[in-house]
Amino acid sequence: MKDDTVSRSAVPRIMSLLLHAHLPYGIRPDLENSLEQAWLFEAVTGCYLPLLDLVQSLKKRPEAPWFTLSLSPTLLELWAHSEFKTRYRKHLKEGLTIIENEAANRKHALERRQLALEIRKNWLEASKRFEAIDGKLAEAFSQEAQKGKIELITTAATHAFLPAYQNNAPLRHFQIENGIRTFTKHTGIEPKGFWLPECAYFPGLEADLQAHGIEYFCLEQLGLSATTPPSPIRQPLACPNGLLAIGRDTALSQNVWSARSGYPGQPVYKEFHRDGIEQVDEKTCAGFALPTGDRLPFGLKYWSVTGAETKNWYNSEVARNQAKVDAADFVSKLEATEEGLIFLPFDAELFGHWWHEGPIWLKHVIDAVNRSPKLELTNTHKASKAFKNPTIGRPAASTWGRKNDYSFWINRDTDWIYPLICQASQTFALLVSDLNKMDANPLIQRALRQASRELLLASASDWPFMIHAGSTVEYAMQRIREHISRFHFLAQAISRGSIDEKHLSLLEKLNPAFEEPSFKSFTT
Repeated sequence: MKDDTVSRSAVPRIMSLLLHAHLPYGIRPDLENSLEQAWLFEAVTGCYLPLLDLVQSLKKRPEAPWFTLSLSPTLLELWAHSEFKTRYRKHLKEGLTIIENEAANRKHALERRQLALEIRKNWLEASKRFEAIDGKLAEAFSQEAQKGKIELITTAATHAFLPAYQNNAPLRHFQIENGIRTFTKHTGIEPKGFWLPECAYFPGLEADLQAHGIEYFCLEQLGLSATTPPSPIRQPLACPNGLLAIGRDTALSQNVWSARSGYPGQPVYKEFHRDGIEQVDEKTCAGFALPTGDRLPFGLKYWSVTGAETKNWYNSEVARNQAKVDAADFVSKLEATEEGLIFLPFDAELFGHWWHEGPIWLKHVIDAVNRSPKLELTNTHKASKAFKNPTIGRPAASTWGRKNDYSFWINRDTDWIYPLICQASQTFALLVSDLNKMDANPLIQRALRQASRELLLASASDWPFMIHAGSTVEYAMQRIREHISRFHFLAQAISRGSIDEKHLSLLEKLNPAFEEPSFKSFTT
């Protein structure tokens, strides 16, 4: 077993992988199908189950877990939703019928029919994996963490963009505390690390994290390089309060992330953006149609990236071989880079969902790094502790957004959002100030809990991201307005003492996340 504190001469390069798994909360009990549910089911089939399979295939390590997985509270709440397992099983059953029709349709090219059979095999494997754990994804990942294969950490309750609330400490603590509470409830683990949503940091945020027992956090490389004096990227930065900040290696990450030059753009890989469901007749795919007439994302991906408007048919064998070549290329870059800490965080959904071959590539990388005498692969907590006498300082304001600043989330498209949320949080603080009143009336307790859920869900960073990115703009704006409107409806009912229990029950059914939210931050 290696000592937790190592020197650069003992281990030339310490590599830490962190995969951050997150989706906005969105199972709609009032609708059989919805866009947010389609996102979830696509990610379960393409990413979360293959990722679990990869983790389960890894050998136990006595020295430290292989890598770190961040599970967002909203994702954990989706997995725990009372209708999740039933709906996902129904999705698989109905989807397999469509896929089998595709494979049997003689009007299709032979290549398409053969690829439909490959997709059918993948879906059947997903179903088998899902049933092997009885759909209990959080429990399955937790068991692997308890075996020492992975480290699990979490993030803010609904992935709020925390720098937007620099002047709203109660809301920040509300997000952080309920994020950790929810994570611990589902996993039984008290996290040592914390994923800052969007890697978004403002100076002083480390004090909030320390108040909730966090030991380290992750941020963009600029957060270290823009300090005075600049902090080296190849080691953690110790904040004045003792928390350790680890910076992403931007250049190495771009080998995977870059839309122009990253590995996922290889011409032979599976094309993510083209779905054959658009070509399926209306009757066959009726269960995957939206009221607008559009089709939900499904997963009939028959084509390779190719790089042209006319796409080639996908060849899985060629793609798998390319994943092995790309993994070897990446490891050679790791071995050739400057010695010290190499921190590489990615969205987990990249592996298998956006980049179909991602799990294959990742497994080859893990195996190759494990064989390399120049590299040590370890989890982020151990990596954060692996260097003696780190530089002491405070990170610089930063995110992993396009310009490494706050502009992707706070801009002319989104600046109307934050005053609404801050006003709602001030209203909520007034509502919970009378604890005796809250404790005396069970109906008021329920209404306060539901109001807090609406406030949490309204402040997710997903909505401003979608709005500024120009994707599903109307959906994101609708979600914000719905949650804020429901919050104020409940707040007024509580203030007037006129809570309609039937209406309250309906809202509880629509958004049952965060069963027992804590209001502590609004009362201290």
